[in-house]
Amino acid sequence: MAIAWTQLAVVALFFAGMLALGAWASKKQKTAADFYVGGRRFGTLTITATQMASAFGGGMLIAHVGLGYAYGFAELVYMAALSTGVLLLMLLVARWLRSQDFFTTTDWMVHQYGESRSLRMITSAVAMLVTLSWWISQPIAAGKVLHAYTGLPVELGIVVAGLVVVVYTMTGGIIAVAYTDLAQLGLMILGMVVLLPLAWSEAGGWSAISAAVPPQNLTPWAPGKSVVWGWVLAVLPGQMVLQVYHQRIFAARSERVARRGLFYLAVSCLLAGAWATLLGLALRTLNPSLADPDTAMIWCVRELLHPAVAVVVLGAIMAAIVSTADSALHSTSASITRDFYQGLLRPDATDAQVLRVSKWTIAALGLVGMIAGILLPSIIAVLVLGYTLTASGLLFPLFAGRFWRRATRTGAVASMISGVLAAGAFSTIPALKTWLSPAPAIAAGLATSLITLITVSLVTQPRKP
Repeated sequence: MAIAWTQLAVVALFFAGMLALGAWASKKQKTAADFYVGGRRFGTLTITATQMASAFGGGMLIAHVGLGYAYGFAELVYMAALSTGVLLLMLLVARWLRSQDFFTTTDWMVHQYGESRSLRMITSAVAMLVTLSWWISQPIAAGKVLHAYTGLPVELGIVVAGLVVVVYTMTGGIIAVAYTDLAQLGLMILGMVVLLPLAWSEAGGWSAISAAVPPQNLTPWAPGKSVVWGWVLAVLPGQMVLQVYHQRIFAARSERVARRGLFYLAVSCLLAGAWATLLGLALRTLNPSLADPDTAMIWCVRELLHPAVAVVVLGAIMAAIVSTADSALHSTSASITRDFYQGLLRPDATDAQVLRVSKWTIAALGLVGMIAGILLPSIIAVLVLGYTLTASGLLFPLFAGRFWRRATRTGAVASMISGVLAAGAFSTIPALKTWLSPAPAIAAGLATSLITLITVSLVTQPRKP
């Protein structure tokens, strides 16, 4: 495939802009608090934009349109589950979380149960499973998009996009992440507004679409009830324990801003899910023979748009991808630096030392993510597995620690370990998957985590009042 130099130049300009924003943001950070939570001074617009851009990203414009193409209204169920999880996070703990002086989800956990090396280490490791899956999945999307539009090999696209995200996240921290998210969200919305009416019109409207797509795609259960319930059970609690959201609560200027940002995110999730569903159905009508549903968006832009408009939408897609990638990369590095390095190895580390380790951690994670992205081709599979493991490990220990005073540190540690192991086993071992069917793997993970938490807590020493 020949290199499309015009499209490549547009991508290069976009990446150059992201790097410039990173350089600008680096001048605004003076402390570790600036790097992790932006000095806790973000307003409603910035918080909402960075929450939305982080949540949607390449997953929305590539994987979720692919879900709409493959399964129709099942995609809307996925996004409704996501929206519900965000609302529960807002209602149950957002106000309290913002009133604390936390940097990571692990800080929340140890505040409830008391400082402990094992508790801090295990919580951080479990929290990273989903953010690392986000980071791995986004270069996959970038590689596919760059290959389709510019002719770059998929592997080279993964590396190029990954390097750009690593550099500006490493230099600018969450300030760079938040302000690039704000710009990227504008591009994403532009691309979304352009594509749906055009595809809908080309497909002939609802009557033509409903007659052309498989009948099961007009129901919520096209991929199978066990698959759909697996999404719900993974994604809904996954939103409640997602450190990317927690960090933006910590970074909000006030409790009101933190709650408002989550509310707007929940509403936008429903709107975005409807958009991806309708666009996917329209594209299925126009071209029902795509071998890879993840390429539906790419086909749409390439075949339906004028080249000049397609170049703009290409920028929107790349914006979506990197907006999630930078958030996931920053969050994962915060877990390692704050919880492992500063929390366990060097409690007396200076701000300068913490910042230096944060940046080297981002570089190392960037390399891991790019290599994993080359080896793991499925975006949705990576995302769902990350949600499954993290939700199984964190949901009950985190929220029980807040609302059930009898929950103990030993119970929380045992609950996290057992939940992740059970979810991992039932996700990967064929005999266990068959035995549990039609229930999804996360059902085993959550049940194991809850039973372990209650049992161990009741036989161990209660927390001090």
